[in-house]
Amino acid sequence: MKQVLTLTLLGLALLSAQAASHSTATFIAEQDLNGDGQVTLEEFKLSRQLEFARMDFNGDGQLSEAEYLGEFEGRLMLRLAKIADPEKRREEQQRQMRQAKVRFGVLDVDKNGSISPEEFMASGLRMFKLHDRNQDQRVDASDLKLAEDESKAGKTSFVAP
Repeated sequence: MKQVLTLTLLGLALLSAQAASHSTATFIAEQDLNGDGQVTLEEFKLSRQLEFARMDFNGDGQLSEAEYLGEFEGRLMLRLAKIADPEKRREEQQRQMRQAKVRFGVLDVDKNGSISPEEFMASGLRMFKLHDRNQDQRVDASDLKLAEDESKAGKTSFVAP
């Protein structure tokens, strides 16, 4: 119980809403709540629960399209601020928001207009499994090495090193 409480507090302090990255190195950096260089399955589940709760602005236990897109747009605007050209910034914002709307539609598996905690968790767990190349229920340096070896061998994957 003490470990869960510690991870919860650490997660609340450090967690920024992140989609499960397509890069194993970034995935580890973003999802490693306790800083030990690895992401266990339990740690990842906790991370997803905290992320969902933070995104659920009205606290109704569902992510509406407005909540999902609004949270994403907030993070996007911080990244886009680094683009000096206003036209390029606007084009990238439009492109990214179109993609976010598509992602919402994919995550809303039952097509009821909102993302449930279960739908949100399932999408994250699919990414976790892709990163966990050796299937030991943790994503760590050994998975990163396997990803790098696959990349060097010319094997393409949905997730990269």
